Amino acid sequence: MTINVILGILLAGILSNNYALLHFLGTGAVIENERSTKRSMVLGLGTTLVMVLSTLITWPLDKYLLVKVPYIQTMVFVLVVLVVVEVLHLIAKNLLDNYCRSDFVKFAINGAVLGLCVHNTELGLVEALVTAAAVGIGFMLTMTLYGKLKDLAVDEDAIPASFRGLPIALLTAGMIALALVALSSISF
Repeated sequence: MTINVILGILLAGILSNNYALLHFLGTGAVIENERSTKRSMVLGLGTTLVMVLSTLITWPLDKYLLVKVPYIQTMVFVLVVLVVVEVLHLIAKNLLDNYCRSDFVKFAINGAVLGLCVHNTELGLVEALVTAAAVGIGFMLTMTLYGKLKDLAVDEDAIPASFRGLPIALLTAGMIALALVALSSISF
């Protein structure tokens, strides 16, 4: 695998293949983000770590053990993600001093992690790991962007009453997704 392929996978995972905005996986964690920018980055980094570790475990499981029983793939992948999150929680509990205790639940139920694990079974191991890191970074950027948007002072009177709250958050996500789709259609 060349550096050009790795850079292409990284750019695609961060921008044009953003799971939260374009695949609508893990969007709940993004839209309902009431965290500060710093906490959003921590949640995004944690999700990236869970994605990479889960891919590192699920890829060989799928290639070597689940070949003859593909119908249990989703159950096995969910169990792997839960175990990875719990092990990380046990390790980070002492290190982070309960900084993001409730965020570990978000890691475990994040649809982007499971969707990525299922998608990565079609790739080679190195490509799958690079894709996991890139998609995690894209997720982190989306979380941070939404955290920053929540920090901005918004004139509530400028938004019609029926669009306040979740509707305006969904419209914002849609506009960002349209920009990313336009970006992905540009050929260099």
